Amino acid sequence: MRLWFLTMAMWATNCRYIKEICSCNVTLSAKTNLIDLGSRISLTCQVCPSTVAIDFRHNGSHVAYYVFGELSVVNNSLYSVTYDTETGMFNLTIINFTHSSVGNYSCSISYTTNMSSLTLVLSVPVTFVTLIPAIPTISVLQKVPISVIKCISSAGRPTPAITWYLDKNTPSDNTNDVNITATSSSQTTGDVTTSTLTITATVEDHGSSIYCRVSNGYGHIISNARLNINVLVVPSRPTILHKSVIIGDNISVTLNSTASLECNSSGNPTPNISWLLSNGSVINNTLIELKWDNRVNTDMITCRASNVMKPTYGTTQTRSNTTALWINILYSPLPPTCSIGDKIITVNTIRAITNEPMNMYCTSKSSPPPTSYSWTLPGGIKQDGQQLTIPIVLSNGHFTLDVNNIMNSTLLPQVITGHVNVIFTLDILFPVTVHNIENKTVLRNQALSATCPYTLGNPPETNFTWTHVNTYRVVGRQQSLSLTNIQTTDEGFYKCRVNNTMTPTGCCALPAYDETIFYVDVQYAAEITRFYASGFENSQIITVNENETVLLYCDSEGDPLPSMLLINNTRGENDLLSGKYYNTISAYIPHARCEYDMGIYQCRANNTHNKIQQVRAIEVKIKCAPRSSPFMPPAPKVMTKINSSLILTYTIVAYPPPSTSSAFVWRKKVNEDWFVVNDSRRLHIQISQNRLQTNLSIFQVQADDFTNYTVKVNNDIGTTEQTFVILVNEEPATPEQFRVSEDPVKDSSVIVEWKPGFNGGEIQWFVIGYKQETGKKWTYKTILDHIIRIAIEGLVAGTAYQFKMYAENSVGRSDETIVLTLVTRAKADNGSSSPVGAAVGGAVGGTLVIVICIVLWKCRNSITLKRNPDAGAPYDDLFKGHTNVSAVNTSSKYEEYRIESHHINQYETLAETSFHQYSVISSGDTEGISVLNRESEASDNDCAVRREDKVYVNLVLSKTEN
Repeated sequence: MRLWFLTMAMWATNCRYIKEICSCNVTLSAKTNLIDLGSRISLTCQVCPSTVAIDFRHNGSHVAYYVFGELSVVNNSLYSVTYDTETGMFNLTIINFTHSSVGNYSCSISYTTNMSSLTLVLSVPVTFVTLIPAIPTISVLQKVPISVIKCISSAGRPTPAITWYLDKNTPSDNTNDVNITATSSSQTTGDVTTSTLTITATVEDHGSSIYCRVSNGYGHIISNARLNINVLVVPSRPTILHKSVIIGDNISVTLNSTASLECNSSGNPTPNISWLLSNGSVINNTLIELKWDNRVNTDMITCRASNVMKPTYGTTQTRSNTTALWINILYSPLPPTCSIGDKIITVNTIRAITNEPMNMYCTSKSSPPPTSYSWTLPGGIKQDGQQLTIPIVLSNGHFTLDVNNIMNSTLLPQVITGHVNVIFTLDILFPVTVHNIENKTVLRNQALSATCPYTLGNPPETNFTWTHVNTYRVVGRQQSLSLTNIQTTDEGFYKCRVNNTMTPTGCCALPAYDETIFYVDVQYAAEITRFYASGFENSQIITVNENETVLLYCDSEGDPLPSMLLINNTRGENDLLSGKYYNTISAYIPHARCEYDMGIYQCRANNTHNKIQQVRAIEVKIKCAPRSSPFMPPAPKVMTKINSSLILTYTIVAYPPPSTSSAFVWRKKVNEDWFVVNDSRRLHIQISQNRLQTNLSIFQVQADDFTNYTVKVNNDIGTTEQTFVILVNEEPATPEQFRVSEDPVKDSSVIVEWKPGFNGGEIQWFVIGYKQETGKKWTYKTILDHIIRIAIEGLVAGTAYQFKMYAENSVGRSDETIVLTLVTRAKADNGSSSPVGAAVGGAVGGTLVIVICIVLWKCRNSITLKRNPDAGAPYDDLFKGHTNVSAVNTSSKYEEYRIESHHINQYETLAETSFHQYSVISSGDTEGISVLNRESEASDNDCAVRREDKVYVNLVLSKTEN
């Protein structure tokens, strides 16, 4: 009643408190819900610290409370309580847990719905476990899973856990038992756990036992019974033995020998053994003894092992396994069977044709097959192999064949040699022999006489036949032949055949013959009767349009047949279009092209009676617009250096040729505009006399000359244009203004700077070298092209250093700069760099300028250019007055040209030493184009142009990479 009054007073006096309590969470917890009998357990109820009324209940009945700081319990012998007002933690302790303590406990804030509860139950230790099936041994099939073995626990709380073990036939030692719980599954009903084990037994599990163990935290109990495993195994593949030795799948025995064999197989139950012979009979025994008396190469017997498996659960199975044993029956070679060709020899006398090859093939049956066939020929000559080969049959005689084999038996004796031999007699047949008859030359209307010489053969009966081979006509059947009034139709080959009949062994009757052939020739001189082009039968000079097809025909007469040739002589190369021995010859020029097919074509004919070869010619002209000559193609990309000279050459093919020099127009690209090139002090344009080649010569190439050029050429048919580009390609220039920066020199570093020079048309980089003045080894740093200033660090204070640099690109490297010398600041020195360095550097630089000026004056004083006196090529007229010019795919020859110091920028006229017409090209010129090499010499060895001590003697741009 007091609690009621206090609560009502709280409600009446503090409505704000009521709101806080209504929002308070209540949590009831214990360390475990499973409680041992007689143990002490505490329940903790967490509320808000401001809570003033808490109620504890057991199964709905009050057991303790807290109201406005007062604690109370129903029974002090059963419970005790504490409450921490700061944390809001209310603890109820059950002093002695009994069966009546089991049930639901709740904690709530009085007169609110805020409550938390939990249930305490009494823990029950497991007391036993049952293993089923309740049999001592279970029979299972190998590698067949079964799920019939179970373990059932007694009731227990917590839930009992069952573990399975496999005892490897060591019941007194559990340390090696295998935990096999992973293949089991468990389920719990009413605090009882049932575990089902799935096992897939193997041979290694045979004889092992299975047991289970149960536990729920109060120790463990092992099943009293153990289930032994009997693994049923199918018979293994039988093993066959001879005298306790395994013999594998085959044995070798000699004919009429006896062998004892044993067959073994493992399995559970133990397999039954039986033998199946090749004749179908069966022997039910492990041991057998056999004898082989049939001459067959192989025999086979089979050992069969079988058993009947009866698993505890499942159907009975009968399984078997077999091993086949192959028996190789060995026996010596039989008398051989021989043949020549496809004919079997039935007698030992062999007839063969003399001077002909003879091949006789023999074979003998044995097991194993014969290892050797050995022939003994007359004179003791030996020959091995089944085939007797006589390349040339020359004489009679006896031949012996020996056949051997080696029998390797599994039984004793293990090695036995077999042998057989046979003797043959050779009888030689030979045909009649005919001797040669010389060729004969007969004029028309004269007589022909000939005799056929011969030697009798065996058999001696002989026949003669004379045949005109060309017409297959028989002209005589006697030893002598006589033909009168020979005509041209009688010309040709004649054959004399003499034959007899032979019958060699292995073949039917064979007509044997010998013959000789000779030629009868009726001759007269060859003459060309007509040479023409189709459509131009009466013209010796024809003009066709490009891409037309030209057909050439040439007819002649003569006997023997003339040797006729159709020659393409367009460039003096004598290209053979067609050639044969006949009265008529023809050739065609498909899709005629002016650059290849325009020129002179010849028909030539002669035979042995012609003193002078017969020749007729036709000139073919092909209309076409100008185009580049394939025999002197232009070089569209030229790479050169500043102040060098070069020639751009363009050679064309055209018909008709350009009518005037104005048909050739050279242009130069300046920025994005094109300008016509006219002759000047440095630029000269030349055109050949036949107006099929033009040159643009550029002397002392300047920077603005590195650009694109075009030449345009036209005739009455059309126009062509060719583009050239001149690219720079040289070593970079020496960096300029190489100096030490005006920044103060430090004790361990200096700053050097420079101005890059011309890069030579390629990407350049810079290399700076430095060393102590007294040292010998230079240290080099490579600098990228965009850097013009860099600090050299890691120097020694108060030490004199030397510095130099040069530029480098893919072509080569520049000259080195002057060497700068300076002294780094001493560590105690607070001033700028030493004045000694500047003085030394200035002195070295002044001296170097003087030396360079002297060398340049000396080099310009006298330079001599010499030509190769043996060189020469077409279009030399284009090179008059120009020397030291790089020719691109052209060639020329020059007299000596000298540049003296008092004739600077003046050119003398060159003497022309040779000139060749463009249309004539020697057949011996394999290159087609000759390029002149010029050698540059200096009067002073100090001025020679060198790289690695090698003088550059070839100043001709003979090849340009595109």
